[in-house]
Amino acid sequence: MVFVVIISNRLVVSPCAIVTPTFGYSANMERLMNAQNSRQNNFMPGKLRVLEINPASPLIEGLLKRVQQLPGPDEDPDPEAEAELKEVVMTMVDGALVRSGFDVQDVNQ
Repeated sequence: MVFVVIISNRLVVSPCAIVTPTFGYSANMERLMNAQNSRQNNFMPGKLRVLEINPASPLIEGLLKRVQQLPGPDEDPDPEAEAELKEVVMTMVDGALVRSGFDVQDVNQ
């Protein structure tokens, strides 16, 4: 899935939101088109989505602090901390997808 990430000036409470560009497909239109394409056995890749991030959210501020604490490029990486951050971010993005009406790609994960 491809996202364009921007800093939002309109989010107040949510840490992030998934929106579509001006001429992009809404979540409902994507569902309808995917249902039609699945009957014809054609694959339609997901359209571009915009991930808006609220920089004032305590969750985003906490994530930034955790990322800044990661070892630098000349130091040994911390795979455990990186995996934990990745899981938190993926959960945050999946939650934003669900709130925006989009389908989550791997629901078991």
